[in-house]
Amino acid sequence: MSRQLMWILQLMEFLFLASVEAERSVEFLASNCTYNEKYFRNFSLTISKNMMNMEMDLSRPIVRGFKVHFDIQLRLANAKNFQSVFSQVNDVCAATSTVKNSLFKSWFKDMTKHGNFMYNCPVQVGHYYMHNWRMGSTMTHRFLIPGEYRGKVEFFYGKYKTKTYEETLTLIIDTILSN
Repeated sequence: MSRQLMWILQLMEFLFLASVEAERSVEFLASNCTYNEKYFRNFSLTISKNMMNMEMDLSRPIVRGFKVHFDIQLRLANAKNFQSVFSQVNDVCAATSTVKNSLFKSWFKDMTKHGNFMYNCPVQVGHYYMHNWRMGSTMTHRFLIPGEYRGKVEFFYGKYKTKTYEETLTLIIDTILSN
């Protein structure tokens, strides 16, 4: 990667992170999940009193190469369907172990305060949980206008939506973002 491209990417990330708007709030509305029994014995995600709770039992360790595809979608007023506004694929193990800040890493770090997640890969077989997590006001960005959102989060191994793609877990979370 050229130095100029690297500098532009770093500048874009800085501007993205600098656009945090502190007075925003996120209300969790609903959640849904599906999981691959090859990787999980159990996985549940629930919303109660605007807090997220998760319980999972890993059947296999989570190892390097574990990736996530985020798709943040917005439903415009009077629209029936959601439209994608932001989509990104990240290597989960690399993103949690790196020292650089990112939106994904800030969410993950905050979630670990409410559960027993492993912070580094490999994550061993066992029971993991997160209780009473609320998305803080500093975890939203200005580019997201107030409205109704759906986050689709797909965890997988391989290359996204190719022959090597192996889905492990899919989460769908509906929220309302307000000022």
